[in-house]
Amino acid sequence: MAGRKYHERIQVGTQKPVVIGEETEEIVGGPMAEHHGKKKEKEKKKKVEEEIKAKKFQKEKTKAADEIEEKEEAKTEEKAEEKEAPKKKVKVGKAHARSKRYQAVNALIDHAKKYNLVEALDLVKKTSLTKFDGNVEVHIRLLSKIGKPEILRGMLKYPHSTGKSVKIVILDEKRASEIEKRGKAEADIYITTPEMMPKIAKLAKILGPKGKMPNPKSGTINANPEKVKAELEGGQVEYKSDQYGNIHQIIGKVSADSKKLEENFNALMYVIPKERIISITICATMGPGMKVQS
Repeated sequence: MAGRKYHERIQVGTQKPVVIGEETEEIVGGPMAEHHGKKKEKEKKKKVEEEIKAKKFQKEKTKAADEIEEKEEAKTEEKAEEKEAPKKKVKVGKAHARSKRYQAVNALIDHAKKYNLVEALDLVKKTSLTKFDGNVEVHIRLLSKIGKPEILRGMLKYPHSTGKSVKIVILDEKRASEIEKRGKAEADIYITTPEMMPKIAKLAKILGPKGKMPNPKSGTINANPEKVKAELEGGQVEYKSDQYGNIHQIIGKVSADSKKLEENFNALMYVIPKERIISITICATMGPGMKVQS
């Protein structure tokens, strides 16, 4: 009984009893064989995956190498074309040559010096080049406390005529529609009432870029436009700084009396904050400029 039980126990495993003289026979099946089979399958699968990865990596490596080679070839071709192609000549603009007459009057001015107003006006009259009666121009550069261009705008009435004729128009619905159709703003100054502003807002594209759009700061939007027009025709002018902080004004004609030009200049300086002034230049139309003391 004991031998029989032992024999049965052996059969349950992976081996059968070995009889002396008989050839051994491998028993397929059983827990151990099954375990070894799965292990071999995993190893085989892993090996196949590694081979696939290796092939894929090799392909990518070859592709990258080909792309680098193509780029290098393209660069070489470009360099060769650049060498072959004739170099274009760069056009250098000619320096603006001033006339002998301009150079002669310009030599009268010491550009490193700041002249007092009397001396400056005397030089303006001497350095005027135009055959017609030119204007006396004043150019003032302003700078704010934070170092940016100062934005300044307002109305000013000179004590004496500047000799400049100004065309002033009061905008109503009829004139607004005419400007819209033509796309042109022929007048120098446009005035309107607060009630008309919503109706002429569409003219901003035409009047705005030229600085002619009615503005409450300049006094061109007023409930009594007729009164404003009369004041402007009587010598009142608008002054304003551009985007760079420069104010450009005409204070009279070259032929005007020097005393009147002085008074107009002082009237302009009265409305401009002195602490914001960086420089003042005065000149005749098309004439050389000179620095003036502030």
